[in-house]
Amino acid sequence: MIARRTVLILLAAVTLLPCDPGLAFDPNKPPTQYIRDVWQTENGLPQNSILHIAQTPDGYLWLATYEGLVRFDGLRFTVFDSENTPEITKNTVFAMHVARDGSLWFGTSGGGLVRHTGGRFTALGVAEGLSNGIVRALEESRDGSLWIATYGGGLNRLKDGKVSVLTSSDGIPSNFLLDVLEDRDGGVWVGTAGAGLALFTGGRWTTYTTAEGLAGMFVRRILEDRLGNVWVGTTSGLSCFSEGKLATYTRKHGLPGDAIFAIYEDLDGNLWIGTEGGGLALYNGGKFIPFSQRLPLSDNVVTALREDGEGSFWIGTENAGLNRWRVGKFTAYTSVEGVSGRTIRAVCESGDGGLWMGSSGGGVTSFKNGSFRSYTTGNGLPDDYVRSVCVDRKNDVWLGTRKGLCRLRGGKVTVYTTRDGLPDDNVRAVFEDRGGALWLGTRHGLCCMKDGKLTVYGTRDGLAHDDIATITQGSNGDLWFGTNGGGVSRLRDGRFTTFSTRDGLSSDVVYSIYCDAEGSVWIGTYGGGLSRIREGKIDTWTRRSGLFDNVAFQILEDARGQLWMSCNRGIYSVSKRALDDVAAGRTSSVRCVSFGKADGMRSSECNSGCPAGCRTRDGRLWFPTCNGVVAIDPEHLEEKEQPPPLVVEDLLVDGQHVDLGAENVVPPGSHSLEIRYTSPSFLAPERVKFKYRLDGFDRDWVDVGTRRAAYYTNLPPASYTFSVKACNNGGVWNETGASIGFTLLPFFYQTGWFIALCAAGTVSLGLSLHLLRVRSLRRRREELARQVDDALAKIKVLSGLLPICAWCKKVRDDQGYWSQIESYIKKHSEAEFTHGICPECARKLYEGAGYAAPPDTDTTSPSEHD
Repeated sequence: MIARRTVLILLAAVTLLPCDPGLAFDPNKPPTQYIRDVWQTENGLPQNSILHIAQTPDGYLWLATYEGLVRFDGLRFTVFDSENTPEITKNTVFAMHVARDGSLWFGTSGGGLVRHTGGRFTALGVAEGLSNGIVRALEESRDGSLWIATYGGGLNRLKDGKVSVLTSSDGIPSNFLLDVLEDRDGGVWVGTAGAGLALFTGGRWTTYTTAEGLAGMFVRRILEDRLGNVWVGTTSGLSCFSEGKLATYTRKHGLPGDAIFAIYEDLDGNLWIGTEGGGLALYNGGKFIPFSQRLPLSDNVVTALREDGEGSFWIGTENAGLNRWRVGKFTAYTSVEGVSGRTIRAVCESGDGGLWMGSSGGGVTSFKNGSFRSYTTGNGLPDDYVRSVCVDRKNDVWLGTRKGLCRLRGGKVTVYTTRDGLPDDNVRAVFEDRGGALWLGTRHGLCCMKDGKLTVYGTRDGLAHDDIATITQGSNGDLWFGTNGGGVSRLRDGRFTTFSTRDGLSSDVVYSIYCDAEGSVWIGTYGGGLSRIREGKIDTWTRRSGLFDNVAFQILEDARGQLWMSCNRGIYSVSKRALDDVAAGRTSSVRCVSFGKADGMRSSECNSGCPAGCRTRDGRLWFPTCNGVVAIDPEHLEEKEQPPPLVVEDLLVDGQHVDLGAENVVPPGSHSLEIRYTSPSFLAPERVKFKYRLDGFDRDWVDVGTRRAAYYTNLPPASYTFSVKACNNGGVWNETGASIGFTLLPFFYQTGWFIALCAAGTVSLGLSLHLLRVRSLRRRREELARQVDDALAKIKVLSGLLPICAWCKKVRDDQGYWSQIESYIKKHSEAEFTHGICPECARKLYEGAGYAAPPDTDTTSPSEHD
């Protein structure tokens, strides 16, 4: 398999399209509702001066600094400089431009021009034809060529790999250029360092200076807006060419500073002006708004501006790093806006559309028609710790405090305590039922106030526990009471019925109860997750089921059937249908969306109270937190349906980087591999989750959560494909993912040809040994045959008739002599003789001496047997 590398970026087009309207900047929006983030050297920047900001189609944010080119994915800064990138010979990067083909061009101070594409850098310097190595600005022409403004070498043009040069001898007022722009009509504008502005059109250069009304002679920035107006930023003010007329703006016209360092038009057509010392200004409706006074920056010297594809607005400063403004999903109200107290416990809506918020230490605050009003002990409250708020049908406001129950009517406070019949002064829950009765939950029992009478209930009456945390009523009229240790009690027809862990409830500590329109009762516990009582059956979901948390201080439902819950770690949302699927066994887990500070909450820690949240008549959901209250409008919450982008960044083999290309080859003997991947996203990058798989090794996808690296050790030599998928906070997966192929080369003794050669050698050796043995056996056989032949050749064969004496048994030889048969045979053969006595002779010779033959010894001759 040939190794391959594929990087799929699904956010590529997003960077070129208008951002989500829900994230657009509204000049009339209170500045406090913008989320501000700052990154500096302690966060990973090599240096705190940001000279330019760009975003490539793969989603990365690129920063030009004095200490190199910086790439940002939302979590990590990666620095490219002369130490790790040979093509970058000078670290100061002045200018950047993202070409239509997605490549990034950047100009350096003395090192010329560098192009980054496909993970590789290519340098273009004086040796390649540039007139000067100091590049201050870049602009792509309509024909695809690149305009290069140099500081000292005039204007260069790169087209089809060749560089042409225009200098002062061609009509440019100066060779020291700071910016270049090609307008929609094909005119080329250049800003000079001290010689004003020049426009090349109709084959000639036209110069504009202060004599023609230009604000200044040092032109730092040039921009053409969507209406065709050309804006010129100088060190002495801002000028605008519109319909052939030149207008100039300075501090006199509302600019916060005259020295202009940056000009940018956002996707809504707002013009942003970055100044030296005056911060950032917004030009909208024909006037300048000094925005930095409303939303402070880390530094008022603004050098770079950029809006990304997700709607965030980035501001580069001269001395204090990178700033980011964005609009969150939540609107927050804290003491800054006028809420009394920092920690809010309860929030509810009144019949006239107002909102009431009870706090820990700040009394209660009303919010209506954009105005806040607070009531504390200074206004007659017995205690500033308000844990429960209830507005009845008469619009009376009832407050549960640690020192009794308060009624606020017409600005007058009435207090009820144990002296008036309450079971306890610490009132934790206040609720009005449909019949107009007021129910009070305390630490020592339940109380009902109706028609001026108080009725107290406790465990002796069947209540699950005397410590009451929350109260609500179902559509059928049943009253439900959540207790702190006894589960929940239902009051129906004057009788209490308890549901606890003994009946299948997930926990006996119940902080919230919600009765939906279908008759289900949803129970939020502290530590046990979410339970539901429906038709007598109890189902439970926890973090193991996919919930964000096992705590639910409040449960609210929006118009789409989503349940919203609060906890100590934020707010989370899940659909009832998904919960049903898990309960029915159709799926194993739910998709849960969580929200926190990244979404506009000033604090992600929510609080318990009664009620610990409410849904107002306009559909918004309100939750109390440890820093004010937050509101979200689910109906107008634009979900990011685009899956998160994915990039495979790096392949490290034994700690060494591998230059990624079409074929990625890993040398033999490599022990450890690290594959780094990322998702360039900036809204909630810490919540992006990943799964990966190494085809040829992993059997299934490996779920690694938010980790952005894969590790493998001692892989066998083979060709592999690494694939990765990502999921954003909304639960949307990038199923296509990104992949990279590589080949782990074997040692020569691990290769197929070597193994085949060894096998062939083994067979050959075996065959050779066999042939040698056969040959040896053959030679041995031949040798034995020869020896036999030699032995036979030495044997004299006796043949013919031998005359033997009948009496003495002598044999007559060929010459007629009679001799013993032994002598005859010995003479005529190689045989030798040994001597002994046969049994017959022995019997004859020794019979008189008592000789006896051995048992079973045959002493007869064959003739005698016959």
